[in-house]
Amino acid sequence: MTRSKLYFELLNAPCDAPVFISENLESEFMLKAYSLGLFPWTTNPVTWWCPDPRAVLFLDEVHEPKSLRKFHKLYETRLDEKPLELIKLCANTRANTWIDKNFLKAYAELLEQGFLHSLELYEKDELVGGIYGLIIGKVFFGESMVSLRPNVSKLAMIRLCKLLKPYDFVLDCQMSSKHLEFMGAQNLARKDFLSLLETKVNAQSGFSAFKNLQALDSF
Repeated sequence: MTRSKLYFELLNAPCDAPVFISENLESEFMLKAYSLGLFPWTTNPVTWWCPDPRAVLFLDEVHEPKSLRKFHKLYETRLDEKPLELIKLCANTRANTWIDKNFLKAYAELLEQGFLHSLELYEKDELVGGIYGLIIGKVFFGESMVSLRPNVSKLAMIRLCKLLKPYDFVLDCQMSSKHLEFMGAQNLARKDFLSLLETKVNAQSGFSAFKNLQALDSF
């Protein structure tokens, strides 16, 4: 199927249901799917989604309440130090999680390939939360956040936005929620999101390695 044909199919896909189903979750296909606006939500079988509308956060619009600023000094930021541990932490702190062994295997492969990244927050060397996702071009495809302390997930998103803002990134939040809306995310019509995505995923990130952005950490 050509890209233009797939684009047409996505525009006419269900707004709040899977676009299609596949048998296996493969990291190579995941990269292609994300760059086209799809993401997997479940395995056994794998359901692929492209919701309409799509939650997106433009990094200069992230909301940072003044009440959160006093918490910044409590936590240290580390990038890509223990991404798989962060993902497992996310899985273990949710009553109903989509992160099963198939996702963990795919994430491990994407990490090895240099596409999976994490921003982790530590309190006295203890991992207490963070955010992880994929970087393709100038898009951070947010997968999930986790917080073992009050406001940690909010702080992680704020710090991620500040680190990536100089590089003209956008943060794909997938599905809207009250938490994401509070942080400044907005809903884009699917056609507008796909148009934005095509431009962003084909651009260069602007930095040599995500972990090197740690030098910009001034929190």
